[in-house]
Amino acid sequence: MTGERAPTTRDAILTQYRPIRASIQAVLAQAVSHCKKADFNRAAKQLNLVDEAQLEDEMIFNMLCDVALFEPNQRGRRVFDGFMRGRLATLDPPEQDVARRMGAAFVSIFRVADWHEHAGVWLEDLLAGGRRLWLLDESLEASAPEDMVIGMRLFDTGPFHAGFGIIVEPQEDLIAFCKEAAARGARLPLRASLAASLYADDILARSLPAVEHVEVPAAVVEALLRDVGLSPGTPVSPARRGRRWRR
Repeated sequence: MTGERAPTTRDAILTQYRPIRASIQAVLAQAVSHCKKADFNRAAKQLNLVDEAQLEDEMIFNMLCDVALFEPNQRGRRVFDGFMRGRLATLDPPEQDVARRMGAAFVSIFRVADWHEHAGVWLEDLLAGGRRLWLLDESLEASAPEDMVIGMRLFDTGPFHAGFGIIVEPQEDLIAFCKEAAARGARLPLRASLAASLYADDILARSLPAVEHVEVPAAVVEALLRDVGLSPGTPVSPARRGRRWRR
């Protein structure tokens, strides 16, 4: 949880949160203009995009921008850090503070554990020992069922956490793989970053036609699990179509 004292009424909390929400959008709008074609190409490759027409989907376009801005390139550099060095002074003071905090944002897989007594929800970070975070997100608060598992990027605003980008529902096998690796203190068994993997799975699941369930022999499943360092019996599920939230 955060160290700054938060307001104690819903109206006061939302009065503090909504300008932060507006600052997030303003910072992202300016930061994305700092991306070059190579940054978008890198992000498109990580998301397994194969057709420019996919970018007509606003959600997919925002996933592309999120990965281009916040995931490091081959040299370990992030576009957002370059934006902060070159353009931070052009932002209004409240936006500068939000931008600095956004630079420390992280992606994880969370369970919606409960509703906060005033506003927002309590999240349980499934990849960090179940630590609880207070998230302010009016859309998620209004629509997410308890125990729902989500993947998202969020940051500490001071009194609470806020998210940006897109919220997705991860595939159950990805959740299981990542939880087991995190519990062992091992690297996540993903080819790309967690954010890119979450988004790519979501895009793929929505593009696949409905098919009949096909039984895969248990020996084949166990061999695949051993190849990625997971124990036999780790649950594996077919892709499912999840919900998205854009905030």
